[in-house]
Amino acid sequence: MPSNFRVLLICSVALVPSHDGPFGSFVGTVQAEWLSDNRQMRLLQDFAYIDPSGHRWDAPKGSIVDGASIPRLAWTIIGGPFEGRYRNASVVHDVACVRKTQKWRDVHRMFYNATRLGGTNSLLAKIMYGAVYHFGPRWADTTQRLVSSKDDLLRMRQYIEDRPGVSLESIEALTSAELLRLHPVIRPEMSVSMVDTT
Repeated sequence: MPSNFRVLLICSVALVPSHDGPFGSFVGTVQAEWLSDNRQMRLLQDFAYIDPSGHRWDAPKGSIVDGASIPRLAWTIIGGPFEGRYRNASVVHDVACVRKTQKWRDVHRMFYNATRLGGTNSLLAKIMYGAVYHFGPRWADTTQRLVSSKDDLLRMRQYIEDRPGVSLESIEALTSAELLRLHPVIRPEMSVSMVDTT
């Protein structure tokens, strides 16, 4: 076998059909190939997400995605970026975080809506939103992070699970001090992953 022989793996990630609804719509399906480092994928086809306001978030053919826009710290709690119903959201979020043409807060809010469109339940989507909002990429903003440790992330998960109707604005306003006051003890089961595979 020639030494330059490469295996091309096509990864098609379309977990639910595209449709218009309260969380927007996807345009196309994610088709990608794993790159030689086995951590990154290159998009083989254009993909997009249209959010509820009608804004289009493009992930063009050739874009490199690796799930890094979902903080690695959160992977042990919510699962990796390509494991659940939020895979399509992870792709457009990765691209938007690299491009940095929109405000980081808008990019993370887009991620929440795209996870919901993909079929992620409200509870997990809010936990993931809290993770990307407080721990994910930021640009053009020197505001100090008010939630910063793995214990904060576990307390935030506990906070959201205890309040399934909590608003995204309330999640954004959380601080380490408030989380510690509300949840001084972290329940042991909080460190277990809650990947949404249903």
